[in-house]
Amino acid sequence: MRQAIIYTRFSPRANADRCESCEVQRDYCEKYAAAHGMEVAACFDDPDVSGADEFRERLWQAIEAVPKGGVLLVYKRDRLARNVYLSEQINRAVMKRGASIEAVTGDVQGDSDEAVMIRQILSVIAEYERKMIAARTRHAMRFHQSQGRRMGAECPYGWQPDPADGKRMVPCQRERDVIDEIRARRADGMPYHAIMTWLNAERRDLARHGAWNAKTVRKLCLAN
Repeated sequence: MRQAIIYTRFSPRANADRCESCEVQRDYCEKYAAAHGMEVAACFDDPDVSGADEFRERLWQAIEAVPKGGVLLVYKRDRLARNVYLSEQINRAVMKRGASIEAVTGDVQGDSDEAVMIRQILSVIAEYERKMIAARTRHAMRFHQSQGRRMGAECPYGWQPDPADGKRMVPCQRERDVIDEIRARRADGMPYHAIMTWLNAERRDLARHGAWNAKTVRKLCLAN
């Protein structure tokens, strides 16, 4: 009987009710293992982690736990990675252990050139989907913020919490005046670092975290 190590990953987001949690993934994997004559030796969960993050301690612990001839079992291959390079790293690490990867759904078995190519194409699609999800999330947040909705613990620069409703924001005129000054100087051709130096000399009291930096200046210049 082959030994299986189950790995699950879940990234909560706005439509989490339509996603497979770690518990749901584990249940699917356990049923798959039973149906295919595998013994589940251990399960490693990564809740609230991106598929692009290669520094996942639980993932690499799962790979280290797979015995020779064993299986790293996942619900879908994109639970392992949503990044082509990382996907190849994981595949090679498992192969070096004399083990294999299997997915409950959407998998392509075998080591033929065609099977490898299809898995790589699926990895490209998974990476593209991750980037599109991130882009849609950013756009949605910007839209809600433009409507005065508070989306995080800290309001964007130029906004402040609404005293009458903690879930909403109102404009902060002092900070908006600074943004106008920054953009005017940039329009006159002043480099970001020069604007930063001016801000730290003349508007340091309006810096959010003690001092201005060029990255913040650039972000404010480019923000919609």
